[in-house]
Amino acid sequence: MSHGAHALPADPVARALARAHGLLPDQGPIGVFVHHNTLHALQHRPFFDGVEEGAAWLGARPYLPLSTFREACRTGRIAEADVRTEITRHLGSRAATPVATDLTTAALWHALMTADVHEDPRDVAGLLFAIDAGTALESRDRPRWDACLSRVQHGPPPPAVASPPPRRHRDVLVTLEADDPDVPVHAELVRLGAGFLDQGQAHTVLPARDRGFLAAVAALYAAGAPAPRACRGVEADLARVAAGR
Repeated sequence: MSHGAHALPADPVARALARAHGLLPDQGPIGVFVHHNTLHALQHRPFFDGVEEGAAWLGARPYLPLSTFREACRTGRIAEADVRTEITRHLGSRAATPVATDLTTAALWHALMTADVHEDPRDVAGLLFAIDAGTALESRDRPRWDACLSRVQHGPPPPAVASPPPRRHRDVLVTLEADDPDVPVHAELVRLGAGFLDQGQAHTVLPARDRGFLAAVAALYAAGAPAPRACRGVEADLARVAAGR
């Protein structure tokens, strides 16, 4: 096979590569498809530190909720031995330190991490009522609960965790328990970004793509594209961008 008027190389290996070049796609195998680290600015940090710092920056949740991990323990998705091994590794020499009679620090951590304990830290009164009524799981071993409670009450106070200052208007809204505007906005940005970055898979080409993302999106809305329900009014703003105002 020849490519236009270019002659194939004389070397058999180079000739085979030249022929394969016309048959193989430019995209590499799926193993290298995910090519960008979304926490690129934190890649110099240890993995877990970078994930938690990135979550603090973005207001995101770095891990699944504890209830999901507990369910995985119950179903065997997470092995009991692995949990105990990791607790011991994390505590080191403190793992065997007694907290109460027949209760080590490692055993206490294991119970707190795997048991379906009361998870809402703000509902103190509700937890105490459920324990006194005998309906909470903590009531099954009341001496252990009383020993843990006594140890915590006489221990050092937990360090105060300062809330990060709001960086965007969205942070203020979420703090006031309003709906998170990032949810609908990001959904629309994903849709628009896919069209803007398309490399020939879409049925049509995004208009004005050669003018940049903002100009292309502004032209799209100016042409009559409907805005998402949660983003009503954005088409008027982008119409002004398209008009150069």
